[in-house]
Amino acid sequence: MLEKRRHKRFGLELLEVTGKLSLADNVEIIDMSFGGVALKVNRRLNIGKEYPLKLEDKRNSVDVKGIVARCRLSVIEEGVSIYTAGVSFEEGSAEKIAAFVRNSIMA
Repeated sequence: MLEKRRHKRFGLELLEVTGKLSLADNVEIIDMSFGGVALKVNRRLNIGKEYPLKLEDKRNSVDVKGIVARCRLSVIEEGVSIYTAGVSFEEGSAEKIAAFVRNSIMA
């Protein structure tokens, strides 16, 4: 299958990265790249809308903005709707994400 992504996604097995959105209580990062992030969230995100996102590990954090490329209902757990979303980081965020990942690996 032909890979269409501009940036290769990497799993977070080696990094303990968490995410926070101001409007959601529960955010789980599935994977990310220098261009975006795939996540599970307990609220529907509007496609095309920009959201602030905070990525954190034990020692570092970075604030970025991203535009929702896709969002769909994936499951309902204990009466709570869980959505899977793909968010593209705003232009120019790749350097911030790369520095965050480097600092996380070295921590």
